[in-house]
Amino acid sequence: MAYKYSVGRRDFGDIDYEADENTQIDFDLDYIGLVTNGARILSVSGSRVGVGTDTPGEILTINGLESQSDETFVHFQEDGSDRAKIGINTSNNLVIHQQYVNKHIVFKVNDQGVTREGLRINGAVPEVVVNEGSESLVDFRVEGNGQTHLLFTDGANDRVGISTGTPHSGLQIDNSVAFAARNVTQNHTATAADHTIFANATSTNITVTLPTAANIIGRQYIIKRVDSSGNSVTIDPDGSETIEGASSKSLTDQRSIVIQSDNSNWWIVAEYINPP
Repeated sequence: MAYKYSVGRRDFGDIDYEADENTQIDFDLDYIGLVTNGARILSVSGSRVGVGTDTPGEILTINGLESQSDETFVHFQEDGSDRAKIGINTSNNLVIHQQYVNKHIVFKVNDQGVTREGLRINGAVPEVVVNEGSESLVDFRVEGNGQTHLLFTDGANDRVGISTGTPHSGLQIDNSVAFAARNVTQNHTATAADHTIFANATSTNITVTLPTAANIIGRQYIIKRVDSSGNSVTIDPDGSETIEGASSKSLTDQRSIVIQSDNSNWWIVAEYINPP
């Protein structure tokens, strides 16, 4: 097709591609549409631009087509290679997809003229990093319904606070604390999910078997006998490991002990004995 151009205003109707009547530039009042295969793919309506829609509701509106498997994505490439996608998947989830191998998704803000990193999803290692590096926002805070500092990390001082915005120690908890507790009436092997074990030997002798102390330095268990029967409650370390140098420990008279691993054996760091 050919057109003559001259100086000055010219009024035309729609421009049709001669070889395909379903391809045209559609002109209407305050509207320009690009039509391919009989469908308006790109439209400019007033001051708004639409992709896949004639009626863009925002400055840019992208409307995915059913033929695109109900997915709508903006795709970023460099030199023909995939870099990232942002869009809606078939489950209607918002997806931000970093496609380059071992690279990250980084969120930054302008903090009083200084650009700082707030959140990094690390592609090189399987972790999410909040405020990475000295030029980040440093602190991290989670609000609750009645707490402004339900969880707070003081990055500048390497401290963590719960229900406090000014932690004075490595971990400061200004709230109630609960530990895992288990009632046992028969033999039990302590696991990583245990903390306090209440042993009731009313019906039978009980042995509480400890895991190996190796590679769990600092782990504590509280073992409390709650009955006064004549049956035994015995704490048995793993293999040749010991408790306070002994091969086992018996609990009588509703006593309790706190034991802790030194990475090789177990040691009693606190003990309660029924007063005479």
